[in-house]
Amino acid sequence: MKYSEIRSQLKTGDIVLFSGKGRISNIIKWFTKSPWSHVGMVIKSKEWDTLLLWESTTLSKLKDISTGKARQGVQLVPLSERIKTYEGSIGIRKVKGRGGFNQQGLIELRAEVKGRPYEESKIELLKSAYDGPLGQNEEDLSSLFCSELVAEAYQRMGLLTETTPSNEFTPADFGGDIALLGAAYLGDIVEVEA
Repeated sequence: MKYSEIRSQLKTGDIVLFSGKGRISNIIKWFTKSPWSHVGMVIKSKEWDTLLLWESTTLSKLKDISTGKARQGVQLVPLSERIKTYEGSIGIRKVKGRGGFNQQGLIELRAEVKGRPYEESKIELLKSAYDGPLGQNEEDLSSLFCSELVAEAYQRMGLLTETTPSNEFTPADFGGDIALLGAAYLGDIVEVEA
C-alpha cells in the first residue's frame, strides 16, 4: 500500500516496523527469529504540521525536527521522509481498541529522553533478545535502542505493563502478538512504500 493511502488514518502510538537489508539488521532478524529489525512510533503533533516518526536509531541521514540536526539516537523525523529514504521493507500496525492513553506520560518521556544517544551497551542489546538464565536487563534510559524507546513510551502511555523492563523488548515483540493493556491491541501489519 502507498503511504499516501494510509497517512490520514495514522495516530500517535501507531507502530512502524522496519526490515533492513544490512549486516546488523540481518543479525537482529536472525537472533529474534523475526522479519523486523527496527521499530519506531508515530507521533501526530499539533506543534508540527506533519506525521512524525519517533525512534532511536543509528541512521543519521535525516534531521531531527526538534533540533534541526542529523544525529544518531533518539530522534523525531518526518515519517514520509523515513519511508522514502529507508532501504528495506516497512510495515505499520495501528493501535486499536484504546479509549485513550496517558498523553502526559508520553509528553514527559519525550522531554526526558530528547537527544539521548543510541544504546551504548552491547550486553543490554543482546540480553533484550535472550531470555535464558541471567538474561534479565535492569532498566537504564541513559541510552536507548529502538524497541526500548517504544516499549517505554507504551508503558508511560498506559498501554503496556511495566512488570517487564522496557529494555527487554525487541522489534519482534511489536511485530508479533504483544499483549497490551485493557482493550487495546495492535492491528494487522500493513506493508507500506513511498
